[in-house]
Amino acid sequence: MRPVLVCADDFLWELASPATLAGTAPLYVVEDPALRRKIARSGGDAVAGDLEEAAVYRRALRSGHDPVLVSVPAARLPRVLAAIRSVAATAPVLVLSDESIDIADSEGVTTVSMAAFAARVLVPELERSALRARVDRVRAHLARAERVLILMQDDPDPDAIASALALRTLLGRNKTAAPIATFGTITRPENRAMTRILEIEVEQIKSRALDEYDAIAIVDAQPSFFEERLRDVDLVIDHHPEETPVRAAIKDIRPAYGATSTILTEYLRAAEVKFHQRLATALLYGIKADTLHLERGAVKADMEAFAFLHPQANHSALRRIERPELPPEALDVLALGIARRQIVHGVVFVHVGAVGYPELVPQFADLFLQTEGVEWSVVSGTVNGELHISVRNVGYVRAAGDVVRQAFGDLGGAGGHRSMAKAVIRLREWRARVGDTSDDAMRTAIVARLLRALKS
Repeated sequence: MRPVLVCADDFLWELASPATLAGTAPLYVVEDPALRRKIARSGGDAVAGDLEEAAVYRRALRSGHDPVLVSVPAARLPRVLAAIRSVAATAPVLVLSDESIDIADSEGVTTVSMAAFAARVLVPELERSALRARVDRVRAHLARAERVLILMQDDPDPDAIASALALRTLLGRNKTAAPIATFGTITRPENRAMTRILEIEVEQIKSRALDEYDAIAIVDAQPSFFEERLRDVDLVIDHHPEETPVRAAIKDIRPAYGATSTILTEYLRAAEVKFHQRLATALLYGIKADTLHLERGAVKADMEAFAFLHPQANHSALRRIERPELPPEALDVLALGIARRQIVHGVVFVHVGAVGYPELVPQFADLFLQTEGVEWSVVSGTVNGELHISVRNVGYVRAAGDVVRQAFGDLGGAGGHRSMAKAVIRLREWRARVGDTSDDAMRTAIVARLLRALKS
């Protein structure tokens, strides 16, 4: 169908060119023959005539079903609509006006105010322009650096890995000029599968290696998240709450967003960077993983990024990533946790003891939240001399990050989002401040501290 744009002057010609309409060549209906000739000279197609007479629409609306956009003064609108309807009784009509419109017979006519049009069209474009300016600033700041280190948290998750790959793509660099790195290791099976299947190389580095780089960019984390002392940081892009003021030359921290991958997707779209399938797959998985398929902490921006990425992703690869092999010892830990579960006032507590890798703890926290009658899931385990506590909730209760900080913030790193949070405490600190580190003693102390924080 060919859109027909009706306007006495050149407003719609300037507003809705063929480029604006995604290449569709509209037909313009105007009153001034000189304007018709101007449009024709510019490569457009137009007819001229009295907008209140049926004759001009007999030339313009030949199929009788083409969509019509009308922008005329409110006083003329009833007569213009009557002329259109006399020729095309069932054609869909959209009226654009900045005045109050009262149409007696509005069947088949949709109205949109200029304010609504601005909100739907102009505001998003202004936001995209602001994002493009931010991208230009990031690129300009890092352009002088021969090597840029893209740094993630110690055990990077899919959101961090995808965001790192996206930033490197945004900068137009390769793995030599912008390596993706972590001080720790990737432990969770899904995350290891992601890097293998999508061929994303992640380096493990030591803090002394920082001097080898001309600039440091942190994604999905903040300088305070690291035990290592970081020198001047050039860029921080993250969606976690800013617990301590972030010092960086450029920072973009959006706690309302469900995933850092969403922020990087917006950057790439604003800069009109082409998405290759591997990148789209990584970013889609990053959003899915951090928002539990848009069910946890997702906002409109996450949903829009998800919808944009979904048709471009490799869903066969995603299925292979999301269903990695689980080692038998992980099943043994899960069986132990099920046997040891304790439910108190809608909170399920599970202490699994020693675990092979830290990511088993949040995996099990997600699983135990499915327990009937439970609003909170608290799973804890020990690994590498640390106690890891993961907390999940159903989302409509108190913020998990606040509760975890109150319960365990005096012992170590603690915090998170509304529906998910964690604490990591060195066992030697637990012994010094709390006491016994036997499984039973730690389970009892965790239950007491968490319930006390919930009641306060």
